[in-house]
Amino acid sequence: MVRGFQIVGVLAVLFFAHAQYQGWSLFDREAGSQVAQHSGSSGRISHK
Repeated sequence: MVRGFQIVGVLAVLFFAHAQYQGWSLFDREAGSQVAQHSGSSGRISHK
């Protein structure tokens, strides 16, 4: 049983690595919404 979970885990890692190599963004929608939410903020404030 444990061996089966290890095989499934390795296959999942290989799938995500292949997707990353191909340029697929599996979490693009979530990442894009976070960038859009923070784009209106002032960003860094420098103190002198």
